[in-house]
Amino acid sequence: MAELVHNGAKLEKIPIRFQLGENLIDGAIVRPLTFQAFVDCISEAQAMKTPTSLDARVRRVRMVRQVSYHINGTVIPMSMEEVLKLPIPDAHKISARLDENEGIAGKIVRDGDGIDQAITYELGTPIPIGQGKDPIRELEFHASTYGDIEDVLAADNPMNQTAKLIETVARPLGTSLMQLPSWAINLISVADGVTISKEILPRFLASPDE
Repeated sequence: MAELVHNGAKLEKIPIRFQLGENLIDGAIVRPLTFQAFVDCISEAQAMKTPTSLDARVRRVRMVRQVSYHINGTVIPMSMEEVLKLPIPDAHKISARLDENEGIAGKIVRDGDGIDQAITYELGTPIPIGQGKDPIRELEFHASTYGDIEDVLAADNPMNQTAKLIETVARPLGTSLMQLPSWAINLISVADGVTISKEILPRFLASPDE
């Protein structure tokens, strides 16, 4: 299989045969998905009416956003409707690769409730800064007022809430930054984002007894 290098990772070109009008699509490359891109896919899927299952809508969005389709090495855009016409064996090949390269999950290294005591999370996939500088390896989560988490509470699902928590509360340790810049947020891996959603986000949400 042909290979493509994406952010240092080698990606294989999946051989497929799909007639699109007068053109024959002969390959597809599944690119790694960042956490923010994953959240964007969920948001787009929520606005769709079909198919019935949210998981199915998210997968359809990902097969458009995350996959590049090729004709003799040239990338050709694919619409939602065109993706539905993929032959089943080729769709299975692509679908099986969507969750690869999600990164390594990190862990909490200094525990707390996030309010009285800060939580320090060690990223499984550090965020590169470039220019010979050390990457961002740890994020500190600490919020004490309603205003600190207002945007988090207003988000409409746990993944969006996690994205807002990272955007507004997470402080990159080892730097002079008080918040993560947008370019850094867009490099957080799916594995790290999902782990933060499970282990840190609930501490900032109201408990069922409140």
